[in-house]
Amino acid sequence: MNPVSVAIVLALLVLALVGMAWSWRRRGRAQRGLAIPPVPVELGATRFTTDGLLVATTFAGRPLDRVVAGGLGFRAPAALTVTDAGVLVERAGGSAFLIPPAGGAGTASWALDRGVERDGLTVLGWSLTGPGGAPVPVESAFRLPPADQARFLAAVLPADQEAPHADD
Repeated sequence: MNPVSVAIVLALLVLALVGMAWSWRRRGRAQRGLAIPPVPVELGATRFTTDGLLVATTFAGRPLDRVVAGGLGFRAPAALTVTDAGVLVERAGGSAFLIPPAGGAGTASWALDRGVERDGLTVLGWSLTGPGGAPVPVESAFRLPPADQARFLAAVLPADQEAPHADD
């Protein structure tokens, strides 16, 4: 191997890594004013519980714009509990958050960099707290066990509503 070629490849690799780190820090600074709302003390009765994977959280209507505020930029195993107050999401390595029932729920086949079979992801809409307390709509995609997805959506959605497909 030519040492000059190796040096060029290594330099390009280092530049790419530095660029990715810079981009991630810039995104974090831009989202500094966003916060995960606190979980209320009283959640009511538990309707359904399952374990899954928090795949990604993006801004509503901007499916390629990842939210990194509050540690939401990383995939994480999560326990999801459907309660009277909404869906309690308890992430490994992150703080818990509550998705209110009014946020909406549906299915999708992709989220950012994750593609799965048709309707393989469960998508829940909710809001972060923005500057001045303004709500900032976001969507979180979860990978649930196939046997639990329909029961989870039935527990989240009103009886007369069917889960929309985000990919349609």
